[in-house]
Amino acid sequence: MTTLIKFAEELKLKRESLGISVNEIYEKTRIDKKYIEEMEKGNFAIMPDVYMRAFIRKYADAINCNVEETIKRYEAACKGENFEETEVNEVNKNSKINNSQIGDIDNFVENPNNNEKDEKKFNPILALIFALIIIIAGIIYFTVLNPNTVEIIVEPKVEDIIKQQNGIKEIPRFEVVTNEDETKSSLDVTNSKKDSLSLIINALDSSWFRIQIDNTKKDEFILAPKRSKTLFAKSQIDLLIGNAGGIEFILNGKKLEFDGKKGEIRNVIVDLQGIHYSKTQQDLGNE
Repeated sequence: MTTLIKFAEELKLKRESLGISVNEIYEKTRIDKKYIEEMEKGNFAIMPDVYMRAFIRKYADAINCNVEETIKRYEAACKGENFEETEVNEVNKNSKINNSQIGDIDNFVENPNNNEKDEKKFNPILALIFALIIIIAGIIYFTVLNPNTVEIIVEPKVEDIIKQQNGIKEIPRFEVVTNEDETKSSLDVTNSKKDSLSLIINALDSSWFRIQIDNTKKDEFILAPKRSKTLFAKSQIDLLIGNAGGIEFILNGKKLEFDGKKGEIRNVIVDLQGIHYSKTQQDLGNE
């Protein structure tokens, strides 16, 4: 049994011991049931780590666990270690550091002249040359090895990620493009005269979305950094966002003021008046 599966089973046992159902976790956290079920199976790769951690925090709080300790247990499990072993290693590591520092102090007291010799060995010219080499290497990387290009990528739904991990290949539903490309996904319908909203989502960091357009069309997708998506609607667009600090919105050519934070999960509604925040969110896809 892997440490991640063991960690997931501990969370599930804690939830069941309190008599809390998966549906109650969903009501408290707004985490979709399918994500909760996958987490409890030990499948933590269904989404990028930045908002998997945010989901684990909400889950831990919902089952009355210490949030910070739960995150430390998750980090230890990712490394293949038990949380208790990690604590022992940290104590031993700190002990070694302290012993090393004591030895340095004793050496300084016994041989004060050695420190003066070490200071004299520092060569500022060599340090300057080393810094210039790093700067030049950085310029070469960003201008030659990694130039900006127009690139089209395909962003699958979370269900597709899970199925691909099980060896099932399906055609992804969404096609995410940069602003320069005119290709649209299945929900990026043609901007007809009836559509009064044109919402561009620019991803500054990996972010997950569940959307509902005009209370009818529903879907979800993940945007990688530096990727964009355009949505059209007649009256409003409802969004549930993972990692709210990694995106910006442009509505009908105007950038919207959005105060999302990194790793935060937010519920928002966009209409002609702008962006509105809500503490609770209408279910956009849970059936």
